[in-house]
Amino acid sequence: MDAYRYGRLDYLSDLVDFEFWRARDVLDLGCGAGLDLVRFARAGARVVGLDLSARALAMAGDYLRVSGLNASLMRADAAQLPFVQASFDLVFCHGVLSFVRDEKALVEEIRRILRPDGTAILMVYNRHSAMYMAHRIAGLPLGHADAPGFRTHSRAEFEALLAPFGTSEVRYERLPARTSQRSGPRVMLFNTALGIVRRVLPETWFQAIGWHLIAKCSIGEKRDPGFGGDVFTDDGSKGQR
Repeated sequence: MDAYRYGRLDYLSDLVDFEFWRARDVLDLGCGAGLDLVRFARAGARVVGLDLSARALAMAGDYLRVSGLNASLMRADAAQLPFVQASFDLVFCHGVLSFVRDEKALVEEIRRILRPDGTAILMVYNRHSAMYMAHRIAGLPLGHADAPGFRTHSRAEFEALLAPFGTSEVRYERLPARTSQRSGPRVMLFNTALGIVRRVLPETWFQAIGWHLIAKCSIGEKRDPGFGGDVFTDDGSKGQR
């Protein structure tokens, strides 16, 4: 499972320096089967995995056991996190905001439990991505688009959602690639169009049609090595950390 996830989401290893969080308090919010949770635990973080699904937590517990690792697992509603203020150095929330009923309430909760010098790493799905375009035009299956409450975001909407934080840096990830999952004229059209777009668009414009919008946020003016790599500014230009 780990190889599959990090094969599809190869950017995570670069963006989340798991070793940086050794001996720090980490919340994996919406931990699912525990794939990221295990990476944090293996790196030596004091990590808590929280999910609403009892089945997901059971899978996470099994994965921890076979990996010979320990972490705390909790079943709770993300809208009312069972932690006191300023409990965590890192809150990692990958994809959960796109499914919760009240995303603004969840962001406020994340800010509440984050320490003043802490970091929140959040991800949502980009409405203006090539992946979503392929879903709408060519019927490319997204796997979770039919889940109750699923929503996509524009970059502007995501940045507005992050307003409770003092600072936030947003970038695009999971860049588009040709699909072989389906065939037919619409898929051929999409693959052909994507090839043309890839050749003619400037790199920064191409980055902006990535499927994932991911942000590093903090309460105050803070920069740390826990979110490595390039940063994409508001106009889409690339800078170095």
